[in-house]
Amino acid sequence: MKIQELNDKNLLSEIKNLALKERKIGLDILKFICEIERRKCYIDLGYASLFVYLTQELCYSESDAYKRIVSAKLLKEFPVLAEKIETGKISSTNLTIIATTLKKHQVNDKSKKLEIIEKNENKSKRELQKSLFELFGSESSPEEVIKQVSKDELSLSITISEELLKKMNRLKALKNISKILSTAELLETLVDKELEQENKKLKKNNAVILEPEKVILQQSRSVPTQVKRVVWKRAKGMCEWIDPISKKSCGSLFFLQYDHIYPFAWNGNSNLENIQLLCANHNLRRGIKSFSLNKMKR
Repeated sequence: MKIQELNDKNLLSEIKNLALKERKIGLDILKFICEIERRKCYIDLGYASLFVYLTQELCYSESDAYKRIVSAKLLKEFPVLAEKIETGKISSTNLTIIATTLKKHQVNDKSKKLEIIEKNENKSKRELQKSLFELFGSESSPEEVIKQVSKDELSLSITISEELLKKMNRLKALKNISKILSTAELLETLVDKELEQENKKLKKNNAVILEPEKVILQQSRSVPTQVKRVVWKRAKGMCEWIDPISKKSCGSLFFLQYDHIYPFAWNGNSNLENIQLLCANHNLRRGIKSFSLNKMKR
């Protein structure tokens, strides 16, 4: 089809059909995201989170990945949204704004959420923002935005309260009387201090390390402290998951858990050779594959 050869009527008709297809595809993507998150199958590809999977495997920008995740979560909670999205009663942009606003203001009541959604059907972005401002007394909170501004520098955009800004300015003044620190310098100072404290805790926790052959075999589900220390040191405080085919490792530093390689439910022991350090998502994915998704929900 050559667009230039279409008459006015067909041109307008075709773009209307394309817009309908675009909404349908967008809805299908949200449904796929919901199911992928439910199964955690991105874990098998070596991604520690859905966000990382969307940005690295599907090449979404961080902002687009965030928008699709929050929208998918709201769709999962309210399947009735599918019809509203497909018919254009609620645009993908407005769905994201509603989802982030509900999260920011901690609206947990389902009937209240649904009331807000239905109240803001068939509105432009500006109309929606005005409606939410009247309801909550503040604008919807934008997500954090990180942009590359040079080879070694990034720009971070966040929303903070006026009270926090006052505290930061006061701390800047106290940190260096002769030279007021920039916000970036203050943040780096605080992060360095926190990392130093956490590293001291790690060193303290790993101060007493038993030799592997001296760790006693355990029949309890609880992993002994001695075993935890050895495993943590072996894993260097990172998720130990490695893809058997690509050999890609996870290496996540967050939400780490001690996992029985041969499940305790199958008479696996809590001895050193049977314990590994996994992030929460890889641990959950192992459970899903071993015991089924329905059992892991219990």
